[in-house]
Formats: sequence, C-alpha cells, structure tokens
Amino acid sequence: MRSLSNAILILGAVQLIESLAFALPISFFPNYALGLGATVASVGLFTSSFMVAFAVLSPKMGAIVDTYGRKRIMMYGLAADVALGTLTGLVPSWEWLLLIRVLNGAVSSGAMLASETLLIDLVEPRQRGEATGFIMSMNMIGQNLGPVLGGGIQWFSVSSGFAVLTSYRIPYFVDSVLALIALAVVYLKIVEPDRRSGSVKAGGGRAEAKIVWTNPLKIIMVNSFVSGIGVGFIIPIMVLFYTDRFGLDPVGIGAIISVSGFIGLLASYLAGRTSDRLGRKPLIGLGNYTSNLAGIALPFTGDITQAGVVVSVRSLGFNTSMPAFRALRADLVPPEVRGRMFGLFGTGFTAGSVIGPIISTWLYDAYRAATFNVLGLAVPGYGIPFFVNGVLGLLTTTMVMLFIKEPEDHEKAPQFAPAA
Repeated sequence: MRSLSNAILILGAVQLIESLAFALPISFFPNYALGLGATVASVGLFTSSFMVAFAVLSPKMGAIVDTYGRKRIMMYGLAADVALGTLTGLVPSWEWLLLIRVLNGAVSSGAMLASETLLIDLVEPRQRGEATGFIMSMNMIGQNLGPVLGGGIQWFSVSSGFAVLTSYRIPYFVDSVLALIALAVVYLKIVEPDRRSGSVKAGGGRAEAKIVWTNPLKIIMVNSFVSGIGVGFIIPIMVLFYTDRFGLDPVGIGAIISVSGFIGLLASYLAGRTSDRLGRKPLIGLGNYTSNLAGIALPFTGDITQAGVVVSVRSLGFNTSMPAFRALRADLVPPEVRGRMFGLFGTGFTAGSVIGPIISTWLYDAYRAATFNVLGLAVPGYGIPFFVNGVLGLLTTTMVMLFIKEPEDHEKAPQFAPAA
C-alpha cells in the first residue's frame, strides 16, 4: 500500500484547520446569542437555520462544483468563511447573527462539497478508504479540540479585562484567521486535475451530465437520511440520559463524549485503510452492527463506567463503518455528477438530522418515567429513542449488505472523468 500523496496530506491539514475553526464557538455560542438579545426559546433557530440552508442549497452547490470545478468553489467558500466569521464577531444584534448563520450554512455547503469531491478526484480508487479515513480523523481532531480552544480564548479574553460580550466575539476573529490560512494553503498547494468531462458552457463551466438513479444509489440515499436521523436522535437525549440516569454534571458528560470521540478517531484511518484491502461492506457491516447494538444496550447499563464503555464501543463502531461507507459511495458515483450526488446525499443526511432531534426529544419526554415489562425484562421508557434509533440503523445496514453489490476494481467509478 503506497503512502498518501502530498495533496491528500495537505487537504487533511486544511480539513483540520477548518473543523477547528468551525468548532471554536460551540462552547459559548448560545450565550453569545443571548447576549445579543435572543431569547432562550429562539436559540435553536440559529442551529436550525444553518442546517436548513445547508440542506436546501447542497444540491445546487453540488451542481456548481461539478460545473465550475472543485478548487475554485472551495476557495470561494473559504473566502466567504473569512468574511462571515469576521462579521459574526461584529454583529450588533441577534437578528443580524441569525442572517449570517443562514449565509454561513449556504457557503459551507459549497466549501464542504468541493472539498469532498476534490478528495475523491485526487486519490486513486484503491486508496479511497484510507484517504477518507485520514480526512475524517483530521476532522474529528478539529471538532474535539475546537471547543476547548474557543472556550480558552473566551476565558482568556475575560481574564484580560474585556467585557463578557466582547469575549464571545474575539474567537470569531480567530476563526477568520484560521479560514484565511486554509484559503492560502488551498490556493498555493492544491492542484485540481483538469480532466472533467462535458461540453463547455458560456462562462467557462461544463454542461451538466445526467444523474442516473441506480438501485444502489437509492439505497445509499435512504441510508444517508436515516443516518442523519440517527445522529440527530442521539445528540440531545445523550445529555438528558446521563443527567437522569446517573446524575452526571456537564464536566463529566463532556469527558465521556470527548474520550469516546477520540477512541473513535483512532478507528477511522485504520478502518478506511483496511476497507481498501478487504472491501467496503465487511467494515460497514462490522461497524454499523456494533454501533447500533451498543446504542440499544446503553439504556440497560448499570453505572457510569458501563455507560462509558458502551458509548466508546458505539463510537468505535460508527467510525469503523463511515470511511468504508463513504468510499463505497465514491466507488458507485460517476465523477461527472460527483458534486451533485454528494450534495443530494448531504441534503438527505441534514434533513434527517433536523427531524431526528424533534422525534427523539418527544419520545424521551413522553416515556422517560415509564417502565415496560417485555418478556420478564424491565425495559426503561427513557431507552425508547435509543431502541428506535438502533433498529432503524440495523435495518438500513442490512439493506446495504443485502442489496448493494460491491463493485470490483475495474467496475469502480474512475478517479475523474476523461476529457471530452
């Protein structure tokens, strides 16, 4: 197995910088919105507006990426991140903050899709799993370190005498600097393969190729939507579960989430590389079945140690399956429609992640105090969202395992389309 190319290593560094910048404000963003005059009830609008803009515009952004090139759109997205990050730190009111969040969701969809499609263009089919696992690992490092760094910057700002509201603004300027660094790296170091197919359009783009919805692609679309539901299901109720079941405080909850996240990080690169040798489906099956069964088992844990172990196993399984699943997706999607298809998959995932929290929190609230007797086993009502999520995951994984034929090497979608 050859080592990853310099271009992939550089793209991984860009992913690390971008994910770090994106995660900087996570630990204090609600307080920033409240400080600008938003109500507690309206805080959810800021997350929802970003996700809705991302979901609605992803297919169009994917088409733009296919038509005008990956690197160009990625650079436009990063440049917009620089501007919007700065504006986020300068907004005078929550209304302006909400508007910028919508714009941020729109440009992020373009930058993310351009980055993902560019990755597949730059790596040979036999290394897609390894490259995808590497990029996911870089993303997870940034996501785990970002909140700590952002919170540290905010704390240092207050300690240095800045007003509390100003201390919430300062990390966004750091966000912009990081995005500017990523932009410079892409501009100077990334070279996009110039071999996209299609007739030339006015303005320098390429004519759109037709999307053919094969059965495997339909199954992947369903899987993306259900995966989004699963992520949305778990995020809000995990905190409620730890609090209700074990009386854990935010520090303890954060520690479990961080530790399990880093355990999963270790799996991503190795699993992706293994999928290049053994095939995608074995890793998808092993990871997803393990992850979903661990999720179903979580409500039955008796103490916080058991819960921590089960959550770590769940994270390990999820991060084992994801690089292989994304590599399989890349193997099946023709390069001339790669941006649009990835955009549609992103829309499906994001739509699920918007719906998931609504359903899971309703189920949790409705049954959290109940206990059901199932064949002599006491089943806690607060476990119902975990059970629903796990069953959905098991069903969609089984669909992939039974109805998608993994392509042979000569059948995989090529690295990029031949020139017209």
